[in-house]
Amino acid sequence: MVVEKLDAIIFGASGFTGKIVVEDAVDILRDFKWGIAGRNEEKLKTVLETIGNKTGKDLSHIPIIVADVEDQASLDVMAKKCKIVLNCCGPFRLYGEAVVRACIEAGTHHVDITGEPQYADIIQLKYNELAQQKGSFVIPTCGFESIPAEMGVLYAELNHPGILNSVELYWETKLNYVDKSSKAILHSGTWDSIVYYMQHSREIATLQRQLNCERIRETNPKLKLNRKIHQIDGTNSFFVAMTTAACFMVQRSQRLLNLCESKRPIQFGTYIGFTTYWWALLFPILMMIGYVMASFDFTRELLLKYPHIFSFGFMTHEGPVEANRKAIEFNYILKARGWYQSTPHAPDPTHEIIVRISAKDHYYGVTSKALLLCARTILTERNKMPGNGGVIPPGYAFYKTSLLQEICSGKYGLKFELL
Repeated sequence: MVVEKLDAIIFGASGFTGKIVVEDAVDILRDFKWGIAGRNEEKLKTVLETIGNKTGKDLSHIPIIVADVEDQASLDVMAKKCKIVLNCCGPFRLYGEAVVRACIEAGTHHVDITGEPQYADIIQLKYNELAQQKGSFVIPTCGFESIPAEMGVLYAELNHPGILNSVELYWETKLNYVDKSSKAILHSGTWDSIVYYMQHSREIATLQRQLNCERIRETNPKLKLNRKIHQIDGTNSFFVAMTTAACFMVQRSQRLLNLCESKRPIQFGTYIGFTTYWWALLFPILMMIGYVMASFDFTRELLLKYPHIFSFGFMTHEGPVEANRKAIEFNYILKARGWYQSTPHAPDPTHEIIVRISAKDHYYGVTSKALLLCARTILTERNKMPGNGGVIPPGYAFYKTSLLQEICSGKYGLKFELL
């Protein structure tokens, strides 16, 4: 007897982010057959019971699959049970590759919430050709770390009257503490990923050279980021140029769009905003100290053991309380520069548009909804995605789909607007 596959399985469903994804799946995946997976069946049952009570829905029919990242056979079985796996189990450097391998071998699609550039580069280098052969789409960084930026560049391109040369993204976060008992804004799982990213930071340049070895069209003028602490109109924040996970993904998407679609690549850079000049000055110094500490076993263990101390209370093993998590706000200001005409008619860009993207609960709420929407798009619009499969970034994967329109619809908390 042939058992019908589930449309989707949420792996890591009992984790901090996984629970939020399960709650959002009740609505976003309401027309699909989905299940949850993890290593502890009792915890998974509790997740369904808790979220069922919270949403007023009977979730007792949702299938539970026991799978463990340390048991490859269990991951293989899980991957064969569905069309797409939504992977919420990090740090992905430690636990992600085994799930990707299982999905590709089964011809199953895979999306995840990583923000770890090295992991994303490694799986693109190791598994892209195999994923193409197996007809599996593996799309890393389908959460907040990439989706708003990737879709923001596409939104700016669609709204620019001519040809776009560059986009500079300014990111600011506003903390709104409803519950004064905790100042945490992130779970320690995110902290762990940051520590491992810093530990292996020297790999990035080598991985990027290997991944981006193809020759692409040269674009001029070159985008030169402002390396000084500075402010921009419309905000009180002090901005510092800083490479984020979004940079790697957007730049890779633009590279693939040039190689595969003959599209002029859009240059991209990011700035992070701080409430005071002194925080903007101090933060890069603290980051350098973090890089040094992450390089040695003893100090790295201290970082991992005491996230609340080294993050000044912003990251804890308990994570943010729900009221504070949902009250945090973010703004992206995207300055998109280019020319009116379809070909450059002057040495420097002559026209600029400004896009603002904003939302609350971006670290977890936006991540959850973005992940689910990416998965739903693969299930419903696979024919609009490039080729037969592969390990590719979101901006390239979803370029011709309706993902941007769906995210911009206002139903999921993200607001896109031209200023």
